[in-house]
Amino acid sequence: GPLSSVDKVDYASDTTAEVPSAAMSVGRYYTASTSSSSAGYFGGGYSDEYAPTYTTSTMDKLTYSSDTTALVPGADLSVRRAGLEATGNSTDGYFVGGANPQYSIIDKLTYSTETTAEVPGTQLSAARGYMGGVGNTTDGYFGGGYYGGVTYSTMDKLTYSSDTLAETPGAALVDITWGIYATGNSTDGYFGGGSGPYSTMNKLTYSSDTTAALPGAPLSSPRFFGDATGNSTAGYFGGGNNAAFLSTMDKLTYATDT
Repeated sequence: GPLSSVDKVDYASDTTAEVPSAAMSVGRYYTASTSSSSAGYFGGGYSDEYAPTYTTSTMDKLTYSSDTTALVPGADLSVRRAGLEATGNSTDGYFVGGANPQYSIIDKLTYSTETTAEVPGTQLSAARGYMGGVGNTTDGYFGGGYYGGVTYSTMDKLTYSSDTLAETPGAALVDITWGIYATGNSTDGYFGGGSGPYSTMNKLTYSSDTTAALPGAPLSSPRFFGDATGNSTAGYFGGGNNAAFLSTMDKLTYATDT
């Protein structure tokens, strides 16, 4: 890498293929992504295009109906950074933290105007990057992370209605880890893998703000630095690193937690 390629997972057939028309504006990695019902947004990351700092504040928009991606200049992050994480609801996306350089800040992307701005006074409980991020319609959750030789199991909860962020001790991850994958549905979030490397699957129950390991749902192999997405019935955990780079895709069925 860094690569600009985009792969599309067809949930109905459980097949994946590259979509050339959806390639990102520049090749980059350690980006963060979130989505509305009609488009996905990819922000920040490392790219050779931005030497000598290499980090970027760029925001790309992937329009699902046309499978095309384009740069959205007005939606750039407030500062260049990589290793950040994102989640959101139907109206806004939130880009949080960063490890290169270190940040605890949160940027809010408003989908209707495609503009991004820092949320003043709202920060992570500890500045870090390489977290997992997931959420439902009311709250977002950011778990794990790393910065400066310190690794975290911490879970921070973002309340969308007030744009406030606070640590939620009962929801801490089972392992102290970073480079973890996360996705979920309306009731639960799932955090898989992580640097160790681990194959552990953590289930976060939103209603109680508690997290527990799922013995029946470990990833097919220990790995970290992949990513995850999903729909209302299943989550998909793709790629990662475990001594070598992987193209593996694992499917988590929410109804059975397997």
